[in-house]
Amino acid sequence: MRDLNQLPKAHLHLHFTGSMRHSTLLELAARDGIALPDQLVEDWPPKLSAADEKGWFRFQRLYDVARSVLRTEGDVRRPRCA
Repeated sequence: MRDLNQLPKAHLHLHFTGSMRHSTLLELAARDGIALPDQLVEDWPPKLSAADEKGWFRFQRLYDVARSVLRTEGDVRRPRCA
């Protein structure tokens, strides 16, 4: 049997928007004049809780704002190349 540690690995589920560097998020938002909520600027990383159903909606709202800074092909490629 082959050693599991030696086999190539892949991320099965990784959203590049969610793994974007904080500095990239701030830079792209500033470039395009996108106002980010405090949770994505000063309260980094955002404090989210799944304790109630609102937790998902809060997460989704922040994720949508973060995704909105990706406007060009270069923006989309940048987080993947970092």
